[in-house]
Amino acid sequence: MRPRRPAGTPGSRARVAFGRRARQRRGGVGCCIDSYAVCMRIMDVRPYTFEKELGVSEEVLAFDVEMANSFPGGRGVICMIGIEWYDQARARSEGCIGSVTAREDEPELITWFLDQLAEFHARHPNPKLLTFSGLENDLPWIRDRMERHNVADPARSVLANFDHIDLRQEFYRRTFNRQVSLKNLEKVFGIHREETISSKQVSFMLTGVLRNRAGKAIPDRIFEYLRDDVHNLFSIYDQWSEISLRNLQLSESEYLTTLQSLARLAQKLAQSEKLRADHRKDLPLISKFAQELGARIEESARRQSFRQFRLPSLPEARIRNSDFERLLRKYRNLQEIQVFDRKSGVYRLRRDLYRPKGALALVRNNGRVLMIRRADHLKRAAGFWGLPGGVVESGEAPTDAAVRELQEELNLTGRALHTLGTSASVSGEFELHWVEVEVEDVETLAARVEEVADARWVAPSDLVRLEPLIPGALEGFSRFLGGEWAGLLDPE
Repeated sequence: MRPRRPAGTPGSRARVAFGRRARQRRGGVGCCIDSYAVCMRIMDVRPYTFEKELGVSEEVLAFDVEMANSFPGGRGVICMIGIEWYDQARARSEGCIGSVTAREDEPELITWFLDQLAEFHARHPNPKLLTFSGLENDLPWIRDRMERHNVADPARSVLANFDHIDLRQEFYRRTFNRQVSLKNLEKVFGIHREETISSKQVSFMLTGVLRNRAGKAIPDRIFEYLRDDVHNLFSIYDQWSEISLRNLQLSESEYLTTLQSLARLAQKLAQSEKLRADHRKDLPLISKFAQELGARIEESARRQSFRQFRLPSLPEARIRNSDFERLLRKYRNLQEIQVFDRKSGVYRLRRDLYRPKGALALVRNNGRVLMIRRADHLKRAAGFWGLPGGVVESGEAPTDAAVRELQEELNLTGRALHTLGTSASVSGEFELHWVEVEVEDVETLAARVEEVADARWVAPSDLVRLEPLIPGALEGFSRFLGGEWAGLLDPE
């Protein structure tokens, strides 16, 4: 493989090269760390070096796993483990990637990795294992394969001899933000890859190898991808204390998105027909949880703050289902996020939950309200019946916006009387201000066809017959107008 400039900070002059591929069968010898030797059935080991000075301790060993399973019942599997360490005397990083492409060879790869750890620990009495999400993903996978294949531990729990540095968890401790990937961190720390391929592309490429096993090897690009992953852990860790992560704190909108994802998943489980037969008692409890969570989310979104938000208790349920396991993981992750520190009074989310404002003009005439059907080609709420209105422009008051929109859409001149209240738009994107407007002369009404398909004066009994009526309209009329309009939600 031709030498190429490594991942690193802009302008880096580090040199990188893969060593000659060492592909052995049983009885062969592979060497990655000094004096390492192991017998293998078939395994590929690729050593590499980065000629670049770092401030990383020699006691740190970085590692990452890349893998793809075959289709059900197949023997094919691709497992790749990359490790890297720093040699201060030579001012360079050294590493290697071990890989196998058959399920029966997984024990060889795991044994190779554990022996590497044992060898490293023998040279460094206080070793540290550097990963990204390793405590949640990579190390549990290693332990699972050790148990599945009955792989002997060379040093009686060699993994326990290492202190674990998980950059994803360290990032969370500093920012309370779990919405981060290794690629996100690379951007934050100014690390640029010469050739960027996504994790999804890597998955497609590995799947292609598994589909076409005859004579097809793992592409070099995937070795380079894993090598850069491992080395960039070092590059990030080298600058970890120097980069401010203040602007990367979990934001209100990100926290809101995570909560909404949890609520949707709970609702999906509650409505699952497959689970209904076996979990008749559990599903109503999950449905109640989803409703309570949704109400609390809506209330916090209305306040535009999560200072008073509390997660409702998740009911205990014995459900063996992948969606329920995802629900548990999401819930536990959210439990760990301390939004508000009561002792210090610190609100830990980055404030960004500001919704742009919209204005709705409510015009009354002899007990009726003016409604419009929005033009079919509009981007928002196309074809729906609702009140006249639109977006509040920068520096404009919602009351002025309501008067302006009424003039632009219906050629009606009026004056704002007062704001009845606010509600969220259908998408949750806008904070809608309901403004009552008094019109001088309703006879001048003329709909602007570019925005309005139809306009009508509507009595309470007629409102429910408008189709399609924009969601939330009945609730708004009932809440803000009262009287006859208050009975629209419950005609009985």
